[in-house]
This record gives sequence, C-alpha cells and structure tokens, in this order.
Amino acid sequence: MTNQIVTLNNPMTVSMADSWYEHTKLDHFWIRHRNAVLDRHFGQIIRQSEAIGEVGCGNGLILTHIAKSYKKAVDGLELNLSALRLCPTVPGTLYVYDILTLNPKMVNKYDLLMMIDVLEHIEEEHKFLLAVREHLKLGGFLIIGVPMRQHLYSAYDRADGHYRRYSTKYFKYLIQASGFKVRQMVQWGHIYIPLLMLRKFMLQQQPHISQEEIIRKGFAISDTANFLLGMLRYFDVIPNFNLTGASSFILAQKCDF
Repeated sequence: MTNQIVTLNNPMTVSMADSWYEHTKLDHFWIRHRNAVLDRHFGQIIRQSEAIGEVGCGNGLILTHIAKSYKKAVDGLELNLSALRLCPTVPGTLYVYDILTLNPKMVNKYDLLMMIDVLEHIEEEHKFLLAVREHLKLGGFLIIGVPMRQHLYSAYDRADGHYRRYSTKYFKYLIQASGFKVRQMVQWGHIYIPLLMLRKFMLQQQPHISQEEIIRKGFAISDTANFLLGMLRYFDVIPNFNLTGASSFILAQKCDF
C-alpha cells in the first residue's frame, strides 16, 4: 500500500536540506520531545478538528504521529516531491502543492492547519502566512512551530535552509499581522540552549566542511546518545514563563481583518 500523491503544481526546490531527511526518525530525542509538547498543549484542538492539513509536511513525521496517536487522517501539503515519496503510508492525501497559487479546491478547506518548523525556511514569510490563512475556514486554527533565539543561529541553520530564528515579540507580531489571533504561545526546549551554543561553537571551528557534513554533525547521533539526550525532556517541565526556549509553538485562529 502506498500513499496517494495528488499533483496540483509542479514540484519545486525548497530552502530545506534534503540530507536532513536521512537522519530524522520518530524516535529521535528532539522529535519525541517536539511531539510530546504538541500533544500536551494542543492535543484537544487536534482531537476536535475534522479537516486537518500540514503545510510543509516533508517526509511525514507529523503526519505519522497524528495518525498513530489520534487515529486521524492529515493531508500533507509539500512542494518537495522527493520528501513526499519518503513518507510512510498515512491515511491522508499528499499534495504537491504551492499554497501561494490558492487553488480553489484547497481554499477554505481546513479546520486546522499545522506548520511545524517550516516558516524559518520561507523568505517572504508574511506573504506565505497570508496564503496559509486562505486555506483555513473562518475560525479555523493554525499550529505553528519555529526555532527561537537569533543568537543561536549557526552554520547548521544555514545548511538546513533557515533564513532566521525568531524572537517572542516578532513571532507574535508576524502572526497577528497576517490575520490571526494568538490564542496560546508555548516556548520549549530551554534545556537544549547550552547544546545549541556548543553546536554553534564547534561548527565555527570547522568552516570548510560540506552542507551534508554540517547536517550530520548537527543532528545525527548514536543510539546511546539518543537515549541519554532523550532524558533531558523530563527536565524541560521546569516553568520558564515563556521567557526562554530553543523552540516555540503558537496556536493562532483565523479572524476577520
């Protein structure tokens, strides 16, 4: 059994390192932590939503998690056909789709859209968010996740296709300026900040290594290290009052301008 892939637009090159997909799996410590935060804070929204899509679904990690944990079908919207072909079999439909084209069959279609670790790959982010908004029903929700703290921006971010990391103030402003009400913000991963600073320093000492090697050094780890680093998420429950974090989620709701 294979996924149904519907081609609405020609596949395109995106600002995302394909080599990242070689090292991602659902049991990677960071992916598990991200999914745990998503479930803890937004599980009820996911459960109550009927038509769900993920913008920039990549190789389907979120699609697979939602299918397994919530028994729900989520459509995947992606321009990178190679990434879509890496997706495990999921119950939703996979679309090769450029949301900027505002295909009439896709506009106003979804109760919930997720855009997890995508916006930092988009150069014209405001224009992109306005297009995302058009694919939601009025009152529909958007769960959006981004990396935080520009001072943590490193060679890894550049290699992975990140244009930026976000500040709390700018992230909220951007969402609101794009026609959404911010309903909730959750910063997480503050326990990883020292590791990200160390990664930035170590990569600065190796300025001539390839993009693929940067991704490998910055994300791929051994099974033992994955187990040990997985323990760190249990320390991330210490309240941070949304003042710090390596990453952030916002729950936003489509409203009238």
